[in-house]
Amino acid sequence: MAVEGEAVAAAYALQSRIAAAARMSGHRIVDAGRGQPNWTVTEPRAAFFRLGLFATSEAERNSTTHVWGEMPPIAGIHERLLSTLDADQPGQGSAFLRSAVQFAIAELGFDPDAWVHELVRSVLGFGYPSPNRMQPHLEKVAQRYIVGFTGSTLDDDHRFDVFATEGGAAAMTYIFTTLQVNGIVGPGDAVAVATPTYTPYLQIPTLQRIGFSVVEIKAASHQAYRFDERALEALRDPRIKVFFLINPGNPDSRAVTPERLGDLVALVERDRPDLLIVNDTAYATFVENFRGVTAVLPHNVILLHSFSKGYAATGNRLGFIAVNHDSVADRLLTAMPAEAKERLRMRYQAASNDVDRMPFIQRLLVDSREVALHNIAGLGTPDQVQMTLFELAYLMPEGATYVTGARAQLQARLGALYEGLGMAAPGGRDSHYYGMVDITTVARIRHGEELVERITRAMAPEEVALRLASDSGVIVQTGASFQGEPWDVRLSLASITQDEARLIARAFVQLVDRLADELS
Repeated sequence: MAVEGEAVAAAYALQSRIAAAARMSGHRIVDAGRGQPNWTVTEPRAAFFRLGLFATSEAERNSTTHVWGEMPPIAGIHERLLSTLDADQPGQGSAFLRSAVQFAIAELGFDPDAWVHELVRSVLGFGYPSPNRMQPHLEKVAQRYIVGFTGSTLDDDHRFDVFATEGGAAAMTYIFTTLQVNGIVGPGDAVAVATPTYTPYLQIPTLQRIGFSVVEIKAASHQAYRFDERALEALRDPRIKVFFLINPGNPDSRAVTPERLGDLVALVERDRPDLLIVNDTAYATFVENFRGVTAVLPHNVILLHSFSKGYAATGNRLGFIAVNHDSVADRLLTAMPAEAKERLRMRYQAASNDVDRMPFIQRLLVDSREVALHNIAGLGTPDQVQMTLFELAYLMPEGATYVTGARAQLQARLGALYEGLGMAAPGGRDSHYYGMVDITTVARIRHGEELVERITRAMAPEEVALRLASDSGVIVQTGASFQGEPWDVRLSLASITQDEARLIARAFVQLVDRLADELS
């Protein structure tokens, strides 16, 4: 089922009405609508700024003029950094930066001076990204991070090339554009999308420039698991060239179970070795011992990842695309008919002397700047450094406090919400980033099936969210906005405190009790 532009616009218009109703309510606004974390991750940020200060002082110290700074020499830069950090007072990002630098040397075998020099050059933005996809040392950190957070094994099957992007939305756009222009998905083909999902993700494949039809793979509603036993069987259809999956999900926040991962592996190996799986993993770091599609089908996955949620970096717009060094996408390009290959040679001739051997990830990079400007493609190098420090925060033992603490905070917020509703949380492997509440379930618990029938006869589903806003100042998003169950609403637990979760639960209960009186 495709989502037209009008439906997306209507969802945004409804959200604006909900926000306006909350502002007019006279109550303190509690905004659980947009998935913006209400915290920031300080240590890797402080380390980034401390690195910047070291880099600028090195540039000034090695300059031949007072007018500007110049790049310092490589020799001895590692020891100069450590000496500078040792002289710092505690709490300036110095301890984390020292640990991050030394961790990468010990775990990834980096030459100390070459590693620190790349960090300094990159944080200064000295020169274009080189290679354009990602700085060499920074890519190696990203590769290890991918293995870690996806639950993969460190072996040749899980070796990925990485393209740093301006967040997950840019990554998604680049992927579908390159799939289309290379004919991997064409007229008459389909893209399967796991729903409910972020609504623009349902529209991107149907835009005229891209032009795929969309098949929904529906998740089970309010269960401890994501998909019913045979939910993935639709992927056997050879018209479906790509399966797009947010895992863990948005809005339902559940991870795909090991059983369904096993089903997917069996289906791909037996019937669909050509299936590409575009996997958005923005919420994966919130699930303890997460093991995703990348771990079990590394050659079929095009991985996209954003730091907006896991490291509270929505304003940074940091992310990446990762493609296996032996990707199914590359095999499909190799198998293209001669006519298609000739068309692609014409498209990419300015970017490669051997287009036939040009890998999918390089085509992503080139397409991201409409081919002609490929030589200045790539994410800014200071942004790549901040991303790398987030990755090292996840990989290093020192980063465990944040990772486990964030999980515990979200679980506490979820518990406060469901306790206030008088309901049990669905359970299962869940990021707990979002909570889904069905107003009819709350009504059934408090007043029985008769009230449920009266509500569903008398009200449109979106009126629940509007009434919550006007009666209590609470902003949520409707399930229909995500192609989900109509009576569901989504709350961003990351955006509220534990006390606000209790307040929202009270607002739900009060609304249901009020409706019981109004509709009697």
